[in-house]
Amino acid sequence: MDIDIIPRSSLSLIDMPENIWLDVFSYLSLKEKFTTAGTCRTWHRILADPSLYTHISLDYMEFDTLVLCMQQLCRLAPRIRSLRIANCHSSFISKTTVPIQNTSIMHHFPQHQGMHTLHTHITSFTLPRRREEYRKLGFTLHQDFSHALAILMEQSHESLKSLDIQDNFLDLEMTELVFCIVRYGRHLEHLLYNGNRDGGFIAPEIVSAITAACPNIKSFQGQHAISDTVLRRMMSGWEELKSITLAPYQVPSVGTKEVSMEGLWSLLECGKVESLELLDLECISNDNVRTMMERVKKLQATSFERVASSPLSHPFAHHHSYFATAPPTTPSSPLPGSSVRHLTITKYTSTPLTLPGFGALLKLFPNLESFKFTTNFFTYDHHFLGLIRDIYEKEIVMVERMIRTEMTDRWGATRAAACWEGEWNATVKEEQRLRASILRSV
Repeated sequence: MDIDIIPRSSLSLIDMPENIWLDVFSYLSLKEKFTTAGTCRTWHRILADPSLYTHISLDYMEFDTLVLCMQQLCRLAPRIRSLRIANCHSSFISKTTVPIQNTSIMHHFPQHQGMHTLHTHITSFTLPRRREEYRKLGFTLHQDFSHALAILMEQSHESLKSLDIQDNFLDLEMTELVFCIVRYGRHLEHLLYNGNRDGGFIAPEIVSAITAACPNIKSFQGQHAISDTVLRRMMSGWEELKSITLAPYQVPSVGTKEVSMEGLWSLLECGKVESLELLDLECISNDNVRTMMERVKKLQATSFERVASSPLSHPFAHHHSYFATAPPTTPSSPLPGSSVRHLTITKYTSTPLTLPGFGALLKLFPNLESFKFTTNFFTYDHHFLGLIRDIYEKEIVMVERMIRTEMTDRWGATRAAACWEGEWNATVKEEQRLRASILRSV
């Protein structure tokens, strides 16, 4: 039987339809796309298609490489939907030290000026001084980064929904990052800025500006300067807010500040937040959680009395057992805490929770699907005099048993195993040691 065979010379990968190549190239990383584009003219043209650059991830790059990639993206004029910059670093920033003069030593020993020059890391200076030192040393990557980011966000201002910047050892305070978010982030829905060298958006005014400029935010994560006032603006300005992180922040000449219990209660009253991350907040204590839980009980009682006394209530309203299980016949706002499905709490320097606090917490959040708690023995030992490891371990056992039992009752045994994560022996933070040493010296 004769079989027609296509000559080898007529077979070519280049001849495949462009839509197939676009699908193939979509699996390449950004660096691989840039490298592959230099293979031939056809691939260079195909790889210039903006549809290949809708989800950008710039990970583990040196600062100059990061800027070069951003500049290349600017020339492609993509319509980015999500932009991630993570785990990038700068050898220049991490290694550069600047000489400072010890004026006291120089005054007493002027003949040995060169022998008493001290050096400090460049990032230890204030922002104006760092700007001056970078200018002296001819380091311009901050300006280049700002220029490229502004172009990218301007090109994508209608499509950009997610901005994720985390775990970078870069001096991002020196850039125009905040300006770009405020100027071009109107359509942002997810904003994560966490684990970077500067520690977050460190001024309430910055967070307020972002709140006003980005009205569509659904998720706002990172350790930022969120006060009660800023939180109220978020609740009124971000109608679709579903996820938020609350943490303490430092105020010059004042010290540590954070959201109060009343501020947190107002957030819960809104009934919108589904994912809540509470990092080392003093307002999460046994007493405060119990207070909020008692308020919920009063609201439940008031709601029951209102329904029972309504002329439109069920004809068997006098049977308490009926209304104990039946849903209300008229729509009502959710009880504070009932909207929260995912809860993360850390305790390092703030007052830790004990068994009664965890019990009240489970009642305050009756619909939790996942609960993560992180702490260590150092935290409890620092707040409870005479605590020994054996007592700590017994408390853990009781808390774990109570939470797992509650989760099993809510979601069943199979699902309950994934609902709770307790990390009771986390690494001791330097801030914990510092605070303990200060108190011991008092």
